[in-house]
Amino acid sequence: MRRSLIYFWRINLAVMLGVAVATAVLTGALIVGDSVRGSLRDLSLSRLGKIDHALVSERFFRAHLERDLERELDTQDVVSAISLSGTAVHARSNTRASRVQIQGIDNRFANLFDQILPELTIEGIFPSVVVNESLQKELNAQIGDAILLSFEQSDDIHRESLFGHADGAVQTIRLTLAGVLPDRGMGRFGLFARQTVPLNAYLSLPVLQKALGQRGRVNTLLVSGDSDTDVQEVLSRVATPDDLGIIIRRETDYFAIESTQFILKSHIAETIQQVSAELNAPHMSILTYLANTTQVGERGLPYSTISALDVGNLGTFQLVDGLLQLGEDDILLNTWAAEDLNAQVGDEVKVAYYEVAPGEKLLTRWAIFQLKGIVAMAGLGADEKLSPDYPGLGDANNMADWEAPFPIDLSRVRPEDEDYWDTYRDAPKAFVSAATGQRLWQSRFGVLTAIRIGAIAGEDIETTAKRFEDRLLKNIAPESVGLIFQPVKQQGLAASAGATDFSGLFIAFSQFLIISAALLVGLLFRLSVEQRGREVGMRMVSGYSGKKIRRLFSCESLVLAGVGGITGLIGGVFYAYLIIVGLRTYWVGAVGTSDLALHIHASSLLLGYAISLMVILLAIWLTLRRLGNISVRALLSGVTEVVRAKSRTKWYALVSLILAALSLGGAVAVDPSAGTGLFFVSGALWMVSGLCFLSLWFRRGHRSVREGIIGMGVQNSKRQPARSLLCASLIGCACFVIVAVGANRRTDLTQNIAQDKASGTGGFALIAEVDVPIYRDFNSKEGQFELGFSQTDAELLNQAQFIPLRVLPGEDASCLNLYKPDSPRVLGVPEALRQRGGFTFQQTSTEVENPWTLLSEDLGADVIPAIGDYNSAMWILHKQLGDDIALQNEMGGTVKLRLVGLLKTSIFQSELLISEDNFLRHFPDQSGYGAFLVETQQPVQLTALVESRLKDIGLDAVSTTQKLAHFQEVENTYLSTFQTLGGLGLLLGTLGLGIVLLRNVIERRGELAVLRAFGFRRAVLSRMLLAENGFLMLVGLAIGSVSALIAVAPHVMSYGALIPWGSLALTLVIIYGAGLIASAIAVFFALRAPLLPALKQEM
Repeated sequence: MRRSLIYFWRINLAVMLGVAVATAVLTGALIVGDSVRGSLRDLSLSRLGKIDHALVSERFFRAHLERDLERELDTQDVVSAISLSGTAVHARSNTRASRVQIQGIDNRFANLFDQILPELTIEGIFPSVVVNESLQKELNAQIGDAILLSFEQSDDIHRESLFGHADGAVQTIRLTLAGVLPDRGMGRFGLFARQTVPLNAYLSLPVLQKALGQRGRVNTLLVSGDSDTDVQEVLSRVATPDDLGIIIRRETDYFAIESTQFILKSHIAETIQQVSAELNAPHMSILTYLANTTQVGERGLPYSTISALDVGNLGTFQLVDGLLQLGEDDILLNTWAAEDLNAQVGDEVKVAYYEVAPGEKLLTRWAIFQLKGIVAMAGLGADEKLSPDYPGLGDANNMADWEAPFPIDLSRVRPEDEDYWDTYRDAPKAFVSAATGQRLWQSRFGVLTAIRIGAIAGEDIETTAKRFEDRLLKNIAPESVGLIFQPVKQQGLAASAGATDFSGLFIAFSQFLIISAALLVGLLFRLSVEQRGREVGMRMVSGYSGKKIRRLFSCESLVLAGVGGITGLIGGVFYAYLIIVGLRTYWVGAVGTSDLALHIHASSLLLGYAISLMVILLAIWLTLRRLGNISVRALLSGVTEVVRAKSRTKWYALVSLILAALSLGGAVAVDPSAGTGLFFVSGALWMVSGLCFLSLWFRRGHRSVREGIIGMGVQNSKRQPARSLLCASLIGCACFVIVAVGANRRTDLTQNIAQDKASGTGGFALIAEVDVPIYRDFNSKEGQFELGFSQTDAELLNQAQFIPLRVLPGEDASCLNLYKPDSPRVLGVPEALRQRGGFTFQQTSTEVENPWTLLSEDLGADVIPAIGDYNSAMWILHKQLGDDIALQNEMGGTVKLRLVGLLKTSIFQSELLISEDNFLRHFPDQSGYGAFLVETQQPVQLTALVESRLKDIGLDAVSTTQKLAHFQEVENTYLSTFQTLGGLGLLLGTLGLGIVLLRNVIERRGELAVLRAFGFRRAVLSRMLLAENGFLMLVGLAIGSVSALIAVAPHVMSYGALIPWGSLALTLVIIYGAGLIASAIAVFFALRAPLLPALKQEM
C-alpha cells in the first residue's frame, strides 16, 4: 500500500487536498458557532462581573434592605443602586444621546467588577459623573465638560390616576464629566442580554436619590457570590411592609393599612381581607374619591370627598335621620352637607366626578343616588383619615392653596367650604356602599384606598397589629409587588446559546462548498481508480477477489482521508478565523458587534473530523462499489465507465418533472406563506429533472450527420456520461445557489412605501420612542400646548396623525439581537390602530377582514392574543402561529401571549403586540406612552420639530423605511455570506471541471495525436475541447439559473424586491469566462504532450 501511495502521489495528493477542504469547511463552520457562542458568553460575563442575581423594580424601597439580605445570605455581597433610563446632553454643544442607562451607585458597586471607578464627588456646584466610552463618543465629551442628565421624576402616585401629576415628570441635573470607563466590565454593565454596548452614565447614589426625592431608597439590588440559597425566599423573610409599599398606620382603636401609592392593588387588598378573616379581626374596606359636585336640586357642593365603606363590625355612624343600610343607588350625607344642601331623606342626590380616559383625558360623569340617611358630624361622619393624604391637597392650609393635578375652578369655593376645610379638613361629606364605590371608581391601579383593622377579641390593638403584620408578611410575596430577583447570570449564559445556531447556519451557508469538496474528492478518487483500471484487471486475473481489491483501495482511501482530514483541521481553524474577521468587519451588519473572538473546542474539531471522514468515505465507497459492475475484460482494456439503464434514468426524469409541475401548481394555489416552500421545492425538482434529461441525452448515440468542430466538441461530451453529468451538476448547483441568493436581496427602500398601508411600514412615515413616557395627546390642541408646542408648531403637527403605543420594556426579539430573547418587548396597541388596520399579514389564526381585531379575542384567563412579525417569531423566538410565549406580569404571575397573527416583514420585528386593554390589565404600573406611530407627508420637518421640542424626554424619531432597511441589512448580509461561500463552492466545481477536461485529454491523447497526424491543427483541437467543456458549463448555468428563478418566484413578484438582473448576469458571465479560462489552461498543458509516443501507443 505504501508503494502505491507513493507511486500515484499526484492524484493522491489531490484527493488529500480535497478531503482537507471538506474538513476545513465543516470544522470551520462548527468553530464559527463555538466562537459566536463563546463571544456572547464572554460579553455576558463582562457586563455582569460578579453579579449572579439582580432585582430592578419600578418602585423604590429601603436601601437598608441590602444589609438585611447580606446578613441572611452570609457569603454573598449585596449592592444597592438606582437604575433609570434617560437622556444625556452635552451642555455646550447640545449633542444628545437617548436610551442612556443612568446608574446611581456607591463605592461597593466597583467591587462587583474588580475595577477602579473614578471618584464620584457630591461636593461642589455640580457633582461628578462617569460615562462609558460609547456614551463619551456619542456626546463627543471631554473630561471636565458639563453633562445634563434627564430622567423621569419618581412619584408614588400613578401619573395616569386622577391624583397623579403628568406634568413635571422630567427631572434634569447638571453634572461634570470626571472619567470615562472602557466598554468592558463595568463600562458594559447591563442586565438585558444584548451584544451592543449600552450607553452608561454613573453618578453618586446620594446625588440621584436627592434629585428623585428618594433619600435612603433605591430600586435595584445586585447580588454576587455562589450560593445554593434561594435569594427570593430570603427576600420574603427580610422584607418589611415599607419594602412592599404598605403603610401600617396605628390609631387608638384600630390600625389602617394603606399603600405608599395611595391605593391598594386588588390582590393586596384581598390578602389583607383574607388575613383579617383568618385572625377573626374586624375590618372595614375604604375607597375615597373626589366629587366635583354634590348636588340636591339647584344647590351644590364643590370639590368634596366621598367614601365607599364596607361598614361591618368596625366603625360606626351616628344616625340623625333615615337608615344606614345602603343599596347600590343609596347615599348618606353628613349633617354639614345635608344642611348646606337643604337635603331631606328620600331626595335625589347627583354626584359629578372625573373619569380618567386614555391620553390623560378627564371625562365628567354623573351618578344619581337617593338620600338614604343623614349622619352626625362624629365618628365616621367627620373622619378626615378616611381620605388619603394626597400631596398638594391634604397638606394645604386651605382649599385655595390646592395644587391639584386636575382642573379645578377655585371660584366655586365658598367661605363655607373653607370653614369646613379648616375644621374637618378633607373628611368625606358623602358615603356610598362598597359595591357602588367599586363600580364607579375602581381603576387598574387598585380598588381600595385603605383597610382598617380592629382589635381581636381579648387582645389590645398593639398585639393585634403585631400578629397581623407578621401574618401579612408571610402571605404577601415580594414578587407580587414587583420585587423579583432574576438569575441574570444564569439567564445571560443560557441566552448566549443564541437565537441563531451559527454552527448550523454556517454549515448551511457552506453546504454547497462541502458538497462540492466531497464530489470533487469522489471525482478525484474515481479518476485515480480509472487510472489504475488495468492494474485492477490484472489483479483480478491474478486471483484477487473483488472484495480484497476493494479492501486494498479502502485502506488507501482511509489513509488519504485521515491525513487530509488532519490537514483540514488546521485549515478549519484558519477558515473559521477568516469568517470571524469577516463578521467583525465586512459582514458586521449580520451580528451588530465587532466583539467576536475565535473560540476553539476540541469537541468541534473531533466532530468536524468525524463527519468529514464519513462524508468523504461515503463518496469513495460509492466509487469503489462500481468496480464490481465492470468486467475484467473491460478493465484490462481500460474501460471503467458503467452505463446505467436508460429506463431508470427516464423514470427519474419523468417523476421529478411531474412532481415539479405539481409543486409549482400547488405553490400558486395555496396561501403565500406555505407557497414559498413549495416554490423552492419546485425549483429544486426542476433542476433534478433537467439534470436527468441531460443524462438521457448524454446516453444517446452519436449523430451520424456531418458536424463542425464545435458540434464535435458537444458530441464528445457523451463519451464519459457520468463525468459530464457530474460537471454539469456541480456548475448547476452552484448557479442555483448564486442566482437564488442574489435574487432574494431586498431593495434599498424608498420613502414611497411609507405611504403604503400594505407595506411593512403600515403607511406610517415615522416611529418615535421616548425615554420618559408621555401622558398627553399629540393630536389635540390641549395636548400640544401641555407638551410645549407653539401655535406655529401646531400647524405642522395637525397635518400628521400620531398613534400612541404603550411599552413594556424587554429584550429585542429581532434579528438585530444575537442572544436568545427570553422576555421580548411588548407594545400595547390602541383601538385606533386596530380600527385603522394596515400592514400585511403572513398568517392569521382565523380568516377575518381586519386581522387586528383578533387582538380583542377572549382566549381565557391569563392568555392574551398577540401579533408578532413572521421572521422574528420563526427564526428568533422559534415560535409558530398558535404558540404561546410566557411572560411574568407585575403581580408575579405568568401570562401567556398566544400568537394569533404574524406580520410580513414589518417594522415590529423587535416586539410583540397586544391590545391596550390587555396591556393595562396585566401591566397596570406601566403608565404613559413610550412609542408613537406617525402618519405624515413631511417626515423630515416633523422629526426636527418633535426632537427639538421634546429633547428633555429623549424623543427619538426614526424613519420607518430606515428601520426596515436596518432589518433588511442583516438579511442581505447573510445572503452575501451565503453567496460568497457559494462562490467558493463554484470555484471547486470549476476546478473539478478542469480536472475532468485534463483527464479526458490524457485518455484521448492517442485520438488527438491521430487527428494531428491527419492535419488538424492544435488550435482547432483546442476549440473542440473547449466547446466540450463550454457546453457542459452552459447547460449547467442554464439549468441552475432557471430552476433558481422558479424557486424564488414569490420573492421576485413580492413588494420591495429589486432583482439585480445586471449584476446576476455579470456574475454568470464571469463564472462562464473563468471556467473557459481554466479549461483553456488545461487544454494548453494537455496538448503539449509529444506526438510520437501517443501515436505509437495508439498503434
